[in-house]
Amino acid sequence: MSISEVSVTPDPCRYRRVLIIRLSAIGDVLRTLPAVNAWRKACPQTCFTWLVEPAAASLLEGHPALEQVLVFDRGLWSAGWRSPRRLGRGLRALWVLLKTLRAQKFDLVVDAHGILKSALLAWLSGARERVGFARPDAKEGGQFFYQRGFKPTSAELNRVDRALQLVSFLGVAPAGPPRYCLALTAGHRQAAAASLWELNQLPGNGPVLVLHPGSSPKTAYKRWPCNSYVGLINALVEKLAARVLLTWGPGERETVELIAGLVRVPVVVAQKTASLLELAAMFAACDLFIGGDTGPMHLAAAVGTPVVAIFGPTHPQVNAPRGVPWRLVRYPLFCSPCRKRSCKSRLCLEAVGWRRVLAEVEGLLQDEVSKVYER
Repeated sequence: MSISEVSVTPDPCRYRRVLIIRLSAIGDVLRTLPAVNAWRKACPQTCFTWLVEPAAASLLEGHPALEQVLVFDRGLWSAGWRSPRRLGRGLRALWVLLKTLRAQKFDLVVDAHGILKSALLAWLSGARERVGFARPDAKEGGQFFYQRGFKPTSAELNRVDRALQLVSFLGVAPAGPPRYCLALTAGHRQAAAASLWELNQLPGNGPVLVLHPGSSPKTAYKRWPCNSYVGLINALVEKLAARVLLTWGPGERETVELIAGLVRVPVVVAQKTASLLELAAMFAACDLFIGGDTGPMHLAAAVGTPVVAIFGPTHPQVNAPRGVPWRLVRYPLFCSPCRKRSCKSRLCLEAVGWRRVLAEVEGLLQDEVSKVYER
């Protein structure tokens, strides 16, 4: 069947078993969750399965909208092509996954990722109907593997709204603010307690602020300079009596320890977290999050922590947090926004001074205090 931009069905609840494909990244998986929550609320009898890659899988652990989470181990598969000795292992893992998918007998698969890899998995799932993005939102020819394609109303649509429009195309009518519904447990909060206990031992009675300076190796172009974080942290503690927690992910600890060693005020470097939900539990206990356009920034928004986001080359409208009070700081160069990951200058980030960020932090904190008094 050819791609059609006609609504699939006016009744999304006629699908009993639905496969959602959004493989990565952490922020994009998070921003797809409100759409799935809205669908589950509208159709409580529908069983949803999510196919995801390992890096973001822990986000979906125990999620109330999902019946199950299946993991596509891209690393195992790609390692097989780099090393013939591992090819057999990768093929076996793929075969097991495909058998599992086909055994579910899905009525519908929704590819919310929109690349060739995800489209192929949608096709191989054996689902009776396949829906994804139409061009240009579908990349690498993925649109040819769907029976019906959806085109968002704007290329500059926020990613949360784009996912919500996708399920609206299927007949769902989302209402109210976006809801993420991460399954934080007492265990996650207990695992975060050690770092939070250290934080409470710091001098000062001001706000509890969490800063996440790092980003994944592939998104180094989103990182605000370390010396800017140093200036900001000194001011936050000395001016606001803030207690500052520095969090980190894989490969980022050296960065936060460098920052902690350069500041002239006491801070806490968070202990290693075993999952993204443990990191989320840390964020949920803080008054405000400060960081770049990364998965952790969207994770903070998902647990209701107000956000001050420092943007460089990425599109502010497309990638702004949703669902919480937030402020965004950026320097609008003529070449920004862009997707040039190889850019060496990073001038768009270096031009964002820590005093501007401090002003936004103060403004957002004041807004939150005012809301408390108004209640």
